[in-house]
Amino acid sequence: MSQPAPGKDVLGPVIESRDQLLAYFASGEKPRERFRIGTEHEKFGFVRATKKPIQFDGPAGIEAILRGILDDEEDRAAHGPYTPIEEDGRLIGLTRQGASVTLEPGGQLELSGAPLSTIFETCQEVEHHLRLLKRVCLPMGVGFIGIGYHPTASWDDMASVPKSRYGIMRRYMPTVGGRGLDMMKRTCTVQANFDYETEADMRATMQTSLKIAPVVAAIFANSPFADGALSGRKTERSFVWTDTDPDRSGFPATFLDENFSYESYLEYVLDVPMYFIRRDGIHHDHAGQSFRTFMTDGIDGIRATMRDFEDHLTVAFPEVRLKKYIEVRSADCGPWSRICALPAFYKGILYAPDIRDEASAVMGDVSADELKALHRDVCARGYQAEFRGRTVQTLACQLLDAARRGLDAQALPDGRSEVLFIERLIDEAERGESFSDVLAKLYQNPWQRSLAPLWDQLEFFSDAADVFP
Repeated sequence: MSQPAPGKDVLGPVIESRDQLLAYFASGEKPRERFRIGTEHEKFGFVRATKKPIQFDGPAGIEAILRGILDDEEDRAAHGPYTPIEEDGRLIGLTRQGASVTLEPGGQLELSGAPLSTIFETCQEVEHHLRLLKRVCLPMGVGFIGIGYHPTASWDDMASVPKSRYGIMRRYMPTVGGRGLDMMKRTCTVQANFDYETEADMRATMQTSLKIAPVVAAIFANSPFADGALSGRKTERSFVWTDTDPDRSGFPATFLDENFSYESYLEYVLDVPMYFIRRDGIHHDHAGQSFRTFMTDGIDGIRATMRDFEDHLTVAFPEVRLKKYIEVRSADCGPWSRICALPAFYKGILYAPDIRDEASAVMGDVSADELKALHRDVCARGYQAEFRGRTVQTLACQLLDAARRGLDAQALPDGRSEVLFIERLIDEAERGESFSDVLAKLYQNPWQRSLAPLWDQLEFFSDAADVFP
């Protein structure tokens, strides 16, 4: 759920015509030799002694952690200084060289990585971030885990982040869905961002990504727990999204139209209700109002600008999202290895056009309603869910094989292949056992229905953690 940070009020030009907005999407086009991958992941912080969620304030709170990152001399010497992001005098994020460290509504810490050329670089970026976080947090008695849904905490247990945007969302979410507040505070994801060459290339990438999204949710399922026990689902995080806000999430039918275009996406996003108007670093509550009206007539004497449009793009939450790049959004966060695996999987499929077409064909001419139904089935049954007489395990094996061949075809100039980043996923799919299934089995035995061992299993700082070698 990345969003622009408050700061200098650079509003950009006033929106005078739709052509400005279409040109915004077209400006993201780039030649294939300039294609990059950006990776984002969120994680839950906890007090290591008690396993309770960390709060925003205090000597071991979220703001103190951000301050520790900002002041870390070893990191500064190696990579240069971070620029602090503040709102109303509170430190709420950091930015540096195309990357940022920001906060989700429940205090989840997010690394939005820089656009990078290879998955090896992505994994180095993740490694540096997590080692820096370990250096800062262990003296505070704080750890972080990678999992899609908080396994033990209630909504009220989670931190409250002093960002005016989130206050608006907290008020609005319960009016449009039953799980919106859970989405905000109790979920974590790993996402990846991909480039497109032309409008047709954008269409093919968006449509393939949307078609395979339910299968991706099964491959990366890692949230079988809620409120201290098994939830009965493979991915509680994905299930939360089925009851969050139908006006801005899920599987929009227009994305699958054979003539889907920049204009199609624009029409979709203009129908998404507003959350806010940002001025002078303050997010003013306009939840539920129309951005179309904001463009044509203004609101409270304020004219919509291109910065407002960029802000509005961040409040649409479909499974695949278009900005000046394409963002894929269907995976639970997981251990270190899976943070690197997600962009590798998608790179193998999306950056090899023949493979991308093959992946699309695996799903066939599918409707949005079929995808919604499959998504719900995946939430409950994971690899055992079914689609048109085939199990999702079968679909996952086909897609992972396609990704493997796509990565081999994109081997680096020195001969290295990035297939190693998805080998574990391939093994799991062949067994029909996701990471969520593994955790559920551990919970039953040998953990004896206790979640106490979970923290060592999933903590990024633990010697027992699932770290990519």
